[in-house]
Amino acid sequence: MGLKLKYIKDDGYDVYEEYLEALDSLEFGLSLVISEYIDSKVLYLPVNDYISQILGGTVNYKNKNIFFALEVIRTQGSFLMLSDLQIISSDDYLDLINLNLHIK
Repeated sequence: MGLKLKYIKDDGYDVYEEYLEALDSLEFGLSLVISEYIDSKVLYLPVNDYISQILGGTVNYKNKNIFFALEVIRTQGSFLMLSDLQIISSDDYLDLINLNLHIK
């Protein structure tokens, strides 16, 4: 997965092309709800020395819970980088919660 920097947001994180393509592949309203959720929650993630980490999240859209996995990179002294997003099953989301890898 060759990551390419697409856009640097003023709020303090980078967005990669794969993340934008994933949002673009979703229904517009759903991508907007997920984007707003990520904007309000993800900036407060702690620094992690791993290359990347997967975090689970959930939003309510059209009275349904939608579960997603967000790939992020945040190392010491760097911006938070949103590198990919996928819609996942509730079982996968619960696995991420059990591993303490969910957006709080």
